[in-house]
Amino acid sequence: MHTPKWSGIHSVLITPFDTDGKIDFATYEKQVETNIENGADGLIACGSTGEFYALTMAERAELLGQTAKFSNGRVPVIAGVSDLLPANAMELARTSEKLGLDGVLAMPPLYAMPDRRETLHYFKQLCSASGLPVMLYNSPRRAGVGLDVQLVSELAELPTVAAIKDSSGDIVQVSELARRLGDRLSVFVGYETMIRPALSVGAVGVVAMAHQLSGRLVRTYFDACAANDQATIDRLEPALFAIYACFKQGSYYAGIKAVMNTLGQSAGLPREPLLPFTADQMAKVETILADNNVAAAIKQAGEHA
Repeated sequence: MHTPKWSGIHSVLITPFDTDGKIDFATYEKQVETNIENGADGLIACGSTGEFYALTMAERAELLGQTAKFSNGRVPVIAGVSDLLPANAMELARTSEKLGLDGVLAMPPLYAMPDRRETLHYFKQLCSASGLPVMLYNSPRRAGVGLDVQLVSELAELPTVAAIKDSSGDIVQVSELARRLGDRLSVFVGYETMIRPALSVGAVGVVAMAHQLSGRLVRTYFDACAANDQATIDRLEPALFAIYACFKQGSYYAGIKAVMNTLGQSAGLPREPLLPFTADQMAKVETILADNNVAAAIKQAGEHA
């Protein structure tokens, strides 16, 4: 199997819902276009930011198919297949292959907290379910277990494992992954706020949450970090970090939609168990965005593209 060399900005898309709580595919298509136009090197559908945990299997399959249709081969599309049930993850992997997607992204089974032997067994099963390349997803906070460097090294022996998204927030871990496995795996971080240090130690990309709401800001910032353009980094970094500060005013994935709606972008509301930000939380978001001139930074990044 040809192992892809994914790199750059892979934007993990929100799932917009209409007023009846159904997936708003018209808005979603516009978001796919916006992400590609603003420089995304890849798209991820049904990721954590896309609220996969609140979608039915049928909704996830439909969303994956529509993402492939809307992107139309312009950039790689990776399917989020994380689930508690291994059978569900494998079914989604097979579905993604049939639908023409380019890869899958998966955490260890949620909540179960498998040990090393069980984690290896799970990923062996997942990799055998389809011929698609796999991006491992290390998110100890979400999955309850972590993928340390030695375990990732063992998983990298599986023929379809092509990349890892590391959301540990640990730059030492990212550095070790890049140093020991960078010739075998594409190492991504899970937060745009880690782009600068991550690229400096050998990571090649970011699975991006803020790219979809910030115009060309993340594209320009990523390229500046890659080129060590300190002036551009210093100019854009305050706005990027402010966006992340907004996410932290409540549940992250509700926060992303709160920021988008505040910036005048149609994102809809989160699906339960998450709830829309309260009036007080929205006021804090508005203050953070205003105090850090985020709208102006987004506009300026677009003008300099």
